[in-house]
Amino acid sequence: MIRHIAIRPFRSLGGLRASRVVAIALAALLACLPTSRADAVEIPAARGEPLWLGPPAPARPARVISLAPSLTDTVIALGEVGRLVGVTRYDTSLEVKDLPRVGGFLDPSPEVVLGLRPDLVLWLAAAALSRRRVLLVIGRDPLVVAGPGSYPDALLRIAGGENVATGGRPWPIYSLEKAVADDPDLVVDAAVNEPANAIQRLAAIPAVKAGRVVRLPDDRVLRPGPQLPAALAQLQSALRSELRPALRGGAPAGEPR
Repeated sequence: MIRHIAIRPFRSLGGLRASRVVAIALAALLACLPTSRADAVEIPAARGEPLWLGPPAPARPARVISLAPSLTDTVIALGEVGRLVGVTRYDTSLEVKDLPRVGGFLDPSPEVVLGLRPDLVLWLAAAALSRRRVLLVIGRDPLVVAGPGSYPDALLRIAGGENVATGGRPWPIYSLEKAVADDPDLVVDAAVNEPANAIQRLAAIPAVKAGRVVRLPDDRVLRPGPQLPAALAQLQSALRSELRPALRGGAPAGEPR
């Protein structure tokens, strides 16, 4: 069972660079990374630098799955179509017409992906998304946030956000004063087991006072595993959301009323 995840700008199968592409050994996600390995996550600070969750992918992968037609086209253009073992339902290139279909960009089938035994899965990153500074709240009393090195922190960066939480702990208990000083652009409320309107306890944070809050519908951003694509979609939607100008005692911005 593959247990490694590698996320990096896609440089090549044979040397050619391609922009805004990351390579992921996705089967590791599907096998569920142990939470205790969270300190193994390495996310470089510089934009465009490789992002790794675990050890790197093979230097010359032999079994490749593409999760976007544009990536499939790139592999074909490189003359490396023979390395592909699976593509998406949206791929129409004649060169891959007989390859197995693994699903779509956000809903690949874990069973199909694992069954094809890939050593590399190509996946598009959200590199073009302007980065919003985010505080990702896990609990409110006490205030617990996703810190550096945590699974949600890694997802947030992949989705195109910047985590304002600092320090050396992945799940820090945060003071309200520190959260106010960090002044995030957006608060993502992942405390799904607490009442939605309880976010008003954090109204001293300017983003909460202004209604720049998105409440997630479930806790999949906290659970490594096959729900990763859906978790990324939730975070990307939160980062792009049209936020209400104020929080007026009802549901936080981004949550259906």
